[in-house]
Amino acid sequence: MGRKSATDKSASVRIMKITGVNDDGDLLGQCFLASGKLDAFRYQIIENRRIKPPLQEGDEVLARLAGRTAKVVARTVMANVQKEKIYGIVARRGGDYYLLPSEKNSRTTYVLTHHVKIREGDFVSAVPDGERHSRRAAVVQNFGPFDLNKATEVLILDKYAIPHGWNVSLAAEAERLPVFDGTVREDLTAVPLVTIDGDDSKDFDDAVWAEKTPTGFRLIVAIADVAFYVRDGSGLDREAYRRGNSVYLPNMVVPMLPEKLSNRLCSLQPQKLRAAIAAIIDIDCNGKLLGYDFRRAVIRSAARLTYKEVQAALDGERSENIQPVFKSTVLPVYEAYLALDKARRRRGALELDVPEVKIKTGKNGEILVVERRETLTAHKIIEEFMIAANVAAALALKKSKLPVMYRVHDRPPADKLENLKPLLEDLRLKLPDAPALKPQHFNRLSDRCVRAGINIDVTDLILRMQAQAQYSPHNIGHFGLGLKDYVHFTSPIRRYADLLIHRALITALELPDGGGLVRGHVSVGQWEDIGVHLCETERRATEAERDITARMMSAYLLPAVGQVMNGVVSGVSTAGVFVRLEPSGAEGLIPLSSLPDDFYLLGCGGLILSGERRGTVFRPGEAIEVKLEEASPISGSLILKYLSPEDGEDYYQKGHGRRPEGLVTPKRGCGRKSRGRKSATAAKKSKRKGQR
Repeated sequence: MGRKSATDKSASVRIMKITGVNDDGDLLGQCFLASGKLDAFRYQIIENRRIKPPLQEGDEVLARLAGRTAKVVARTVMANVQKEKIYGIVARRGGDYYLLPSEKNSRTTYVLTHHVKIREGDFVSAVPDGERHSRRAAVVQNFGPFDLNKATEVLILDKYAIPHGWNVSLAAEAERLPVFDGTVREDLTAVPLVTIDGDDSKDFDDAVWAEKTPTGFRLIVAIADVAFYVRDGSGLDREAYRRGNSVYLPNMVVPMLPEKLSNRLCSLQPQKLRAAIAAIIDIDCNGKLLGYDFRRAVIRSAARLTYKEVQAALDGERSENIQPVFKSTVLPVYEAYLALDKARRRRGALELDVPEVKIKTGKNGEILVVERRETLTAHKIIEEFMIAANVAAALALKKSKLPVMYRVHDRPPADKLENLKPLLEDLRLKLPDAPALKPQHFNRLSDRCVRAGINIDVTDLILRMQAQAQYSPHNIGHFGLGLKDYVHFTSPIRRYADLLIHRALITALELPDGGGLVRGHVSVGQWEDIGVHLCETERRATEAERDITARMMSAYLLPAVGQVMNGVVSGVSTAGVFVRLEPSGAEGLIPLSSLPDDFYLLGCGGLILSGERRGTVFRPGEAIEVKLEEASPISGSLILKYLSPEDGEDYYQKGHGRRPEGLVTPKRGCGRKSRGRKSATAAKKSKRKGQR
């Protein structure tokens, strides 16, 4: 059946092709004529947010025409559907060139056909030649010698389909933004609000202040008024939704909004007038919420402070920058934090000390510094203030009839708890059943491990039990924080979910100066779809950060190949034992084939690997000693060798240095066992046999 003509008045639904973007950033489409050519008339496309990934130029769609607009019903053809690209390094053997793929799990080496000049060591993209079982690939582009900046810009952003850069229409829209009306806003310019961020932060989207009151404390959390500038349905709004969030990588940031907004107009820079939405919160001396209000405001940040600077001031060393605001703002903010911290402890929020690694890079991607992020009291101050503002926003919107995008965290799934029971029993630890489980039970579990001297990192175990936090219009509470009502309100520069909350507050509370929800009639089902999309973009950003971090850590550890290191078992599988190296936090693999000769068993729901004859057990959280055998910055892989206590003694007796401290001999014995051999195939077969 041929395509219908745009001139066929008897039908209102047409097949169209998206062919461009207008000055406002709206997609434009043209109908197919009976001849297969495109009609000259262009319709403005009304997008369907149920369609994922979002529509783009070149897509073909089924759309319902109405005047000069076309409402998309479904996508029929996705643009640029092509063979998956392979990235890798060029190697040469004799007269042939080969591609060594840059992915950890790829074992295929491709023979290259090329129409561009390539040399050994070049970083290239290629596509398979089309044959199903062929090991030949054609070079698409040569990026020159490999470096980590290229790996980020080319491989990571493309691999995870992370939008970056701004087209002409969006750049133009960012240059003609509205000017806020200070006369209809609350004037908070006399309040000495301060921003507290990292040393290298460029966007400051929150400012805080506090004062003592007869009943406790009054807090102000002022958040950049992004909703005023990024209007619902605009081109910038559609692009922000498509991106979902900013992506923070060690050597670059891919912002959700153009730099004019993220680093300038919506950045609460010191001594500059800025539009904000202020959460005014009253608490008692024990951190209990007494009342809240939200106002459209004009603020002028009194100082740009850093976490380290605030911490030093609290410890008695005040910088020249912090001195003018220490008594008026920093000290009462700290005292209010102590009250909020009491409330946190009382409700039993989950307390996990998850180590984070910070990587600083040079212009060419070289690793300058790898260090653990410190968790300071200054960090906790901002965290508690932001949580208080998020809770207040959730409660304010709960009273409205508008759909709300909650940030929810379900209780741990029963199956995860069941799988971990044998491991906990083996460690003589216990948790209640899923229905009775509360965050404080995990806190007690961690404390008991410390008191009993159990040499295991229980944080890994606790993290394994947790459900994934989600965005959803259905409020099931936040298990980890121990809260019944919670939204994300405090970072609209970098999270689209927060922007939705700002618009909902403006609409529900009838705040002046524009920028509320235009599509207030959006159904709960549509909000469910939006929530799913935002969870996907959040997960995409996390995976991209993890991917490039692994490559950078491999580059950092390359000079250490051959050295012995402390490590903590982070997981086991039929592939081997995964180990987190100390102190870098990099993760490597001890291949199963390199472990001491034995008959290995996967037990405790796949959480423990044990040798049947020797009784050596590898369980998450236990400290072991390993030797770094191989590091590949191209793929991000680290290959390790397990050093048994006997191997380690022999290594050091030969004069290779001093044994790292804090190690223990792996324990013997295990809970439940499912059969598994050294080879991955045999292990899977034996495991199935044990489950029957």
